[in-house]
Amino acid sequence: MSNEDYREKIEEHRQTIEMEEKKSRMSRSNRNKIKKKRKFSLMNALVILLLGIPLLLLIYVSAFYDPGKHEVAEVEKNNDTLVEFQTNNTVSASAKEKEPEVAQEQDAEKEAAEAEAAKKAEAEKQAAEEAAKKAEAEKQAAEEAAKKAEAEKQAAAQKEAEAKKQEAEKQSSGKVHTVQPNENLFRIALKYYNDASGVEKIKQANNLSTNDVYVGQTLIIP
Repeated sequence: MSNEDYREKIEEHRQTIEMEEKKSRMSRSNRNKIKKKRKFSLMNALVILLLGIPLLLLIYVSAFYDPGKHEVAEVEKNNDTLVEFQTNNTVSASAKEKEPEVAQEQDAEKEAAEAEAAKKAEAEKQAAEEAAKKAEAEKQAAEEAAKKAEAEKQAAAQKEAEAKKQEAEKQSSGKVHTVQPNENLFRIALKYYNDASGVEKIKQANNLSTNDVYVGQTLIIP
């Protein structure tokens, strides 16, 4: 086989490939055109549908709907009696009769609510008064406790002062007598004062309310 034959075969093969590529391009172009055509048709259908529905509603309302027309319905109640009613913003006689009853019920509910609110306010007021009384009582009790504590403090201070005074008197006088068996205030007074009047002096010096003394008791002799 010569070189010319090879060249011819290669040229034929190249031409065949180019023809197949052209067919493939044409087929893809045709498919894209079909898709675009279908898409455009679908969009047109949707637009027509969206515009047609309001138009149909407008035609129906203008041609068939009559707002002044009364719709009458027959309703069977109890003993096969019929009641007619209108739907053109009219109120039936039974509804008109019920209006006062409804108003009365509303007024009653309002009065009941106001009464309940007043009752609640009164209860809150009483609770506040009770709380104030309780606080006042606690305050008074605290004041009484403070006064009592102060009085006890003053009494303790006075008692301590008296004890110190007695101790000072004992130390200043230097006369202290210890009660012996068979001794009493009268004998002790005779011993130190040679007179029964010394009994009262000894009682006052030792804060004694009676003439009773016990063995071992220490007495100040003024």
